[in-house]
Amino acid sequence: MKKRMIATVLLGLALSACNHVSTDAHDIHDVDTCIICNMGIHNVQAATQIVMEDGTAEKFDDIGCLVQFMIENPDLAPTFHTAYANGYDTQEWFDMTEGAFVYHKDIVTPMGNGVISFSTVEAAESYVEMYEPGEIILYDELEAHDWNSF
Repeated sequence: MKKRMIATVLLGLALSACNHVSTDAHDIHDVDTCIICNMGIHNVQAATQIVMEDGTAEKFDDIGCLVQFMIENPDLAPTFHTAYANGYDTQEWFDMTEGAFVYHKDIVTPMGNGVISFSTVEAAESYVEMYEPGEIILYDELEAHDWNSF
């Protein structure tokens, strides 16, 4: 009886592990294109993505495209798990709600909007101090940013 219970528990754990959906950031591949502008995603440093609750990802070549997607698809917001950006400072994916962004008209980005991503507010502040000028934008301020200012 004890062996049967252990086998049942182990089988249950194995089956639940098979159903686990990863909501980690997805890798960017040469064939990936931005869902908004349909450009190939070749500059991974500027790439962003929204990973959905079901583990699928919508990928963007530029943070402005991600923001446009969010504005145009408010009905999908409940299915968003995490918005990720690739840190200009770290070259690693980070949860955009935990980072900061820097805007300046002279910063070169795939869509020309001049916004780059940093994994922390401190990293964004250091960038602005080193390469003045620049405006720091927090995640909650992204939708209100003037994306036509470039």
